[in-house]
Amino acid sequence: MDERVPEALPEGTVLGLWKVDGRAGYGTYGAVYQAHRRRRLFSPPVALKLARYPNDLRFEREAELLSRIRHPGVPRLVGRGSWKGGPRGDTHPYVVMQWVEGIRLYDWAKKHPFTSRQALRLLAQVARALEATHAVQGLHRDMKGENVLVSPEGRAFLLDFGCGTWMGAAPLTEGLLAPGTKPYRSPQALRFHWNHRRSFNTHYQATPADDVYALGVTAYRLCTGIYPPLATDPSIVGDDGRDTQEVLVPPSQLKPLAPALERLILRMLSDRPQDRGSAGELAAAMEAVAAAAGAEADVPLDPPSRSSDLPSPPMPEPRRGENGLGVLLAMMMGSLVLMAEHVKWEGLWASPSLWEDGGTQGVADAALEASPTSSVEREPEPSGLSLEMLKEPLPGQRRPPCPRWQVSIRGGCWFEVLQASPPCGESAYDWKGACYSPVLAPPRPNTSDTP
Repeated sequence: MDERVPEALPEGTVLGLWKVDGRAGYGTYGAVYQAHRRRRLFSPPVALKLARYPNDLRFEREAELLSRIRHPGVPRLVGRGSWKGGPRGDTHPYVVMQWVEGIRLYDWAKKHPFTSRQALRLLAQVARALEATHAVQGLHRDMKGENVLVSPEGRAFLLDFGCGTWMGAAPLTEGLLAPGTKPYRSPQALRFHWNHRRSFNTHYQATPADDVYALGVTAYRLCTGIYPPLATDPSIVGDDGRDTQEVLVPPSQLKPLAPALERLILRMLSDRPQDRGSAGELAAAMEAVAAAAGAEADVPLDPPSRSSDLPSPPMPEPRRGENGLGVLLAMMMGSLVLMAEHVKWEGLWASPSLWEDGGTQGVADAALEASPTSSVEREPEPSGLSLEMLKEPLPGQRRPPCPRWQVSIRGGCWFEVLQASPPCGESAYDWKGACYSPVLAPPRPNTSDTP
């Protein structure tokens, strides 16, 4: 019996008709290997996505969805199968797809100064891939920049259909929302999540308009370097209460966008699904604008180098008489100490050769961006740890009433970690589809008189 774990198969491992050439990526639910067809001369490389968990039905659903889509911007399904191995000899499914060479969209933007016209052409290609998905009554459900690859020739590919589904497919998740990435959720999905947060046996039914909204978030992020505000945040006060949503800043106030490109981005981000248009309509509009726009579409947007995909959380306001910086540092250090004391490290492992995914929640996430010799930068190693929300506050944690930039959960105050979504890893706690870090109670001012 092959006792090797699915995440660490060495070069030369045989899986059915395929032989592993090397590991290319890693995600929440699976690992990606570059492989080739055995016993064939000049066999082209393929991407083999192997499930981390036995009998994972996501892989069969992804393979079925890919088999229905025929589009040059979507990796072609080459095969599927299963591998029996691991410490218990379990059956792990895998999906084999066309190998795509390139770098992720946001990384491409950092390395290649681009114009509105170039952005329109790339976004039109992604919209066409979504159009082909919707044409077979399918949904991607995790449309985002980390799941778009740009080839050396400038072609855009839409990857990772692990969260995808199609009309009539059996649901595989029990949560209110399908796995995905919170900043890309539509207003309808976020409102559903809030309104049914205490409900059971209910599930949000995504539509093509959700994919289109996520494409709008991707376009905004690509062109401005930051995410737009979350689509909605109900202004309900109380347990898990959220504040009203900040106003969307038009992208032209951040970068010199061509007016037609800005109009299309804002159209995709419309609150009303019917106002966004279909993926095919948007693709045609983008192609027409790219072909007919004037000189304003050739002004470089010059996105700055970015160290993070998401803006930092709001800074707390210091209390009167306190040093704001000192309080903030104390809260941050206290939160880290609190979490460190409650992390169970048994079973936590990571290999220095693994690559973290780009924040996805699909089968193998955005792990197909390149071969081991590509220009993709290595990222921190992933961990398999997930912390469930505590039933009561931690010692020293701040108690309600919580400031407006914090969330009240089970008697304690928490930061929402916008950069993450469950599983949250060892640095945050999982609560109702989001990740949270505890807030340390600020030090009490010394009220005694100085002798």
